Amino acid sequence: MSNIKEDTKTLEEILNDVGIKQESEHRLILWNDDHNSFEWVIICLVTFLNFSPDKAEKAAWKVHLEGKEVVKNGSKDELAPYKKLLEERGLTVSVEE
Repeated sequence: MSNIKEDTKTLEEILNDVGIKQESEHRLILWNDDHNSFEWVIICLVTFLNFSPDKAEKAAWKVHLEGKEVVKNGSKDELAPYKKLLEERGLTVSVEE
């Protein structure tokens, strides 16, 4: 039998070893506010994030009950256009790491 020791590395460690920096994952968060209706939030999620009406309604309820909901994940650059679109329609959103 062989006494070979195997090292297990994470994807991040492997990428760092070969000189590739992985961009950290960010979240687009929709926040509860006092000026947008459920209907408007649902319309925006369906139109701009391609949510199904059912998924958009569930997200709207979660925002209402819990104060916020992660509506999309990705890099900061990927999420920036969605943030802008939703903010231009009056929704309160942020991008966080």
